[in-house]
Amino acid sequence: MTLNLLPRILRIFLIMLLTVNSVWAQLKVTGTVSDENGDPLPGVNIIEKGTTSGTSTNAEGHYELGVSSGAAILAFSFVGYLSQDLPIENRSRIDINLSPDTKQLGEIVVVGYGTQKRSDLTGSIASADIEAFRESPNVNIMQSLQGSVPGVQVGQVNQAGQEPSISIRGQTTLSGSTSPLIVVDGIIFRGRIGDLNPADIASVDVLKDASSKAIYGAQASNGVILITTKSGTADTKPVITYSGSMTTQSPTVNAKLLNREEFLEKVRDIEYRKSYLAPDYTQPNPDWDYTISELRSAHIDGLNRGTNFDWWDALTNNAFISDHLVSIAGRSGVTNYYLSGGHTNQRGFVKNDNYKRNTVRINLDIDVTKWLKVGINSFGSFADLSGNYPNMRNITGLASPLIMPWDDEGNLIINPNQTNIVNPFLDMEADDKNKLNRITGNFYTLVKIPGVKGLSYRLNYSNNYRWDSRFYSNPYDNGLNGLAYKTNSSQSDMMLDNIVTYDEQFGDHHVNLTMIAGYNEINQEHTRAEALNYSNLVLSYNSLQQGVNQFVTSSAWKEAYLYQMGRINYNYKRKYMLTATIRRDGFSGFSQNNKTGYFPSIGMAWVISNEPFYKINRLEMLKFRASYGKNGNQTSRYSSLAMVTSGVASHYVFGDGAATSLGQSPSSLANNNLTWETTSGINLGLDFGAFKNRITGSLEYYATTTTNLLWNVELPQMSGFSSIQSNLGRIENRGFELLLTAGLIKGKSFSWDLTTNFSTNRNKITSLLGIDRDGDGKEDDLIASGLFIGNSIGTVYSYEVGGIWQLGDEIPAGYNPGTYRLIDQNGDGMITAAGDRVILGRTEPAYRFGIQNTFRYRNFTLRSFINSVQGGKNGYLGANHAGSGATTGNSQAANWFSFADYWSPRNPDGKYPPPWGGAQILPPRYFSRNFVRLQDVSLSYQLPESVFKKIGLNNFKIFLSGKNLATLTKWDGWDPETGQGIGWSADAFPVMKAYTIGVDFSF
Repeated sequence: MTLNLLPRILRIFLIMLLTVNSVWAQLKVTGTVSDENGDPLPGVNIIEKGTTSGTSTNAEGHYELGVSSGAAILAFSFVGYLSQDLPIENRSRIDINLSPDTKQLGEIVVVGYGTQKRSDLTGSIASADIEAFRESPNVNIMQSLQGSVPGVQVGQVNQAGQEPSISIRGQTTLSGSTSPLIVVDGIIFRGRIGDLNPADIASVDVLKDASSKAIYGAQASNGVILITTKSGTADTKPVITYSGSMTTQSPTVNAKLLNREEFLEKVRDIEYRKSYLAPDYTQPNPDWDYTISELRSAHIDGLNRGTNFDWWDALTNNAFISDHLVSIAGRSGVTNYYLSGGHTNQRGFVKNDNYKRNTVRINLDIDVTKWLKVGINSFGSFADLSGNYPNMRNITGLASPLIMPWDDEGNLIINPNQTNIVNPFLDMEADDKNKLNRITGNFYTLVKIPGVKGLSYRLNYSNNYRWDSRFYSNPYDNGLNGLAYKTNSSQSDMMLDNIVTYDEQFGDHHVNLTMIAGYNEINQEHTRAEALNYSNLVLSYNSLQQGVNQFVTSSAWKEAYLYQMGRINYNYKRKYMLTATIRRDGFSGFSQNNKTGYFPSIGMAWVISNEPFYKINRLEMLKFRASYGKNGNQTSRYSSLAMVTSGVASHYVFGDGAATSLGQSPSSLANNNLTWETTSGINLGLDFGAFKNRITGSLEYYATTTTNLLWNVELPQMSGFSSIQSNLGRIENRGFELLLTAGLIKGKSFSWDLTTNFSTNRNKITSLLGIDRDGDGKEDDLIASGLFIGNSIGTVYSYEVGGIWQLGDEIPAGYNPGTYRLIDQNGDGMITAAGDRVILGRTEPAYRFGIQNTFRYRNFTLRSFINSVQGGKNGYLGANHAGSGATTGNSQAANWFSFADYWSPRNPDGKYPPPWGGAQILPPRYFSRNFVRLQDVSLSYQLPESVFKKIGLNNFKIFLSGKNLATLTKWDGWDPETGQGIGWSADAFPVMKAYTIGVDFSF
């Protein structure tokens, strides 16, 4: 029976095997994956969801995959493209086109002398989201980067037209340049970034690591900021766009000078030993009045008159910004064009602190033939900073509410305080003309070499011409004897670049080769004619010959750069990337033995998520980057040469009655071995995208070392020179950066996007002169210069404050109640500079972060941005003190702002010693400058397309925005970021908060 069943069982097994084989054949899926242009995409990951079964496309974009059932779902993913899930639905062939993830990846990135897909980058390059700040009243484009790009530090501004400070990844030099290199439309840009109208700018990219910066070699050690201006559109008809806004501004801190009653209380506090009764000096002395104080007669007269003049209110005004730009963009035949004209008018909070800017831009691209294109990016900027604002340091030293700036006849009083401090209103009497003008033309020719696919030659020629004029006269200047001058300066900056590029795909291999040879020359001239001592200045600066004493000075300089560069970008299957660069730089400012420097770099990237073995669900993109490179920092022109001066010290009179001989004398020594300051470093990066790229981000770690630091080494006086420019020392710099973007809610009518960035940076001096004078076996610090080995460049070295001496304390000689109680560090019973100063911390912050929220509901968009700088333990310190050395008489005549919490017997818990409190040593006290700032908020409404199309518009948007609306900080003074504190002699330019209304439309 068993034998009879065997054939039946074999037949059944055979039938099952054939059935399985047939089913397997039916569940094999093939197809092709292409990009948005229909070109095949090699290396695309295809995974059956819920399994570990997967494959990737070959060089032709073809794939083949066996799946478990006809109901399976295939997941397609590739870096730089939107992931897609497709159900098989019993199909045996599935072809698909992937769309680029332009929103998340910023598809094209400017990398210097070209562009790259972000997915192909090997270095650390950040793109600023300037669109998020279009509605902010930012006169300077760098304000749009403030706190929003990790690793980029942009300072706060508090004056009209002011240029913010900029640094990238901290400080890597002691005396060399710390400013990043600015490149606009491929051409190095020198001068004011404020000359660029923010509305004309399309994108800003930042090169941060040594590999990406090496493309610019010697000038790139502090990072590179690449600015690209707008170009024409693909539309054949012109698109006319208008954007305009009006902004009102007021100080973020509502501080006022002491009014009459507060001022008189201050005078009484200064005279507390006479004006109050012992022992606690809090009860008024009935036998004392202000006539026996140290107040001067003008103050007593104002006291009797009941004068209560508000100097601060009289010297300030309502601040505003108005901004307008009209542009025309489009394409006509073979010509692509963008033309714009803009006007900016900013009135600062302090009177006569004004800024006006007119700009015009013409960008043209012409396709002459299929292989020849020519173009020009040109602009003109004409800025006006005319107006002499009052000396803000004089305000607090002078502005007593008991005195007036004018006499009874309305004439200005020269010294209303009866001191050597002159009336600040006199500064505004100046006739001041201050014009800054620039014209820039960047011309290019692009030739695609016929017959050689992928080979092109580009010639860039730029000529930037800048001319400035400052004309000034004031009858109250020069000790009230009158002064007038005319200053004219001009600068010409010419650059020529020859760029050869070869870009081609060979199967799975993509190669991009760039070679450059260039030359840059800068010439500057300056002339000043000045005259002093006028009997009549009615003709202002236009009649200098009327001055009794007349002077003419002039100067000029020239510097030149010569450079060559080669770069290769290699990409295999969009998985493995390599970038290698070598640049040779020559600069006229270096010594004859070291005119040139070489700066190599290499960068690699591995797109792990494009590997067939990659099986991490919900983490669709994972890319690792690593780079190493060297960058240079150059010296100032002529610093390696022996120079002579023709100043007064070089004049000589040979014998009595002889005329003065005008000679020249040596002013510096030559250093024939002065060489390039060099920064070398590594960068490790990790890019990722998760949950169908709803969450994307990058992590960066970097470490750099700077050697051959440029530094003026002090010389013995017997040499006849104070110092010589030399190379010495070593600095280490390292940090960490995080950028994270999340689409938290993606609804049909509502969405919420969150972008946050975090960065930290620390530098450390590891070597200086290499000298051990005290024989302790360790290299000496440069204490006089504040430089300490093993510590940061911003080390704070001072006395430690342990409180304030109070009435009744056993106060040592040389100190008084209200002065600082200094810590005796060595316990010798004395406070000395050598024995009791210690390292208190550093001025650099520990970390920074920014948080950008974007909410969209139908046609409304609400954005908010929070910016913060934190010092951690003993970091981001700033000096905040009243000053020292003021006499009680001068202190009684002076005034200060209401945020100053000074000690007095009535206020024993005061935070700061009073300026009049004499002390043997009264050092500045350092406080944390930590802050969290609600920096930008905007609300916009986009008119529905169905509406604006009916009235002939392409779009229409109206918006409201606020800037610097709230700052959380424990810092006392105008602002922690600017470091302006309570000092009674400090410049009083507050940071401004602003409210803006604006409109954008095009037709």
